[in-house]
Amino acid sequence: MKLKPLFLAVAMLLATQAFSQENEEQQPVRKTPVSVWLNGGVGVGIADAYDKGVAPMSMWGLGVGGQLGVTVDWHRFHVQEESRALCGFLLKPISGFDIDVQNRVEFLYRFHDGKRDRLHLWAGGGLQEDAFFRIIPSLGNASTSTAVFVNLNAEAMVQYDFAFIKNHTHNLLTLYGKLTLPLGGIIERPPYAFMDNYTSDINLLNTILSSYEIQGMAFPGVSTDLRLQFNLLNGNKIGLSYRWDYLTTRKRGYYRFDNAFHTISVDFMFKLN
Repeated sequence: MKLKPLFLAVAMLLATQAFSQENEEQQPVRKTPVSVWLNGGVGVGIADAYDKGVAPMSMWGLGVGGQLGVTVDWHRFHVQEESRALCGFLLKPISGFDIDVQNRVEFLYRFHDGKRDRLHLWAGGGLQEDAFFRIIPSLGNASTSTAVFVNLNAEAMVQYDFAFIKNHTHNLLTLYGKLTLPLGGIIERPPYAFMDNYTSDINLLNTILSSYEIQGMAFPGVSTDLRLQFNLLNGNKIGLSYRWDYLTTRKRGYYRFDNAFHTISVDFMFKLN
């Protein structure tokens, strides 16, 4: 008879745990939403190039470009991978082509939200690779110049949302300003401004390792991006942006190399989830 109160206490404890577990299973689990977009865009602009191995003067021309990428946002984090191709048609003082193939990945964290949740400040970093090909047909066998930059970037972005609709739950317009500063990186250049005579060695790897210069450099350039974005109700986005990308070897290496692209582009973001 003395064991009966003990059995009742154990039974009541088990029933309480089962009821608590059942309630937890019925309550929906809150998950941080993850948004994924497919990015694309096309643009036009101006190419401004300088290569001391060619001529001690700047070359400029008109350019076109395009980009593809993926953007992922969740909570306060932003990750974007982007691949761009820019082609400048050099016009003066010598005609040719200035091509930049760029791959970039960035990680940003939103560390501040302003009053009424309109102003947002982001900071982070990323990794960027630029491969330049400068082609001057009139130079014959020495017509192709190359330069490769691999940089570690620091990034900062200011975001401002406005034109709210639907009882202030959706903003139609967003203004972005982004600064990308390469903190340092690696530059690869041929020993002369233009491509070597590869008949000296049929093994391209031997030529690059034996004669190309590979060096480190701090602060090799800068990029800025100003964008006005229209946010559709279905999650897709359309933007108009002005972007300036500049990279230089300054006085390092055999010959100085500079390249700048000023691009105005129309950007599209298609939401995948």
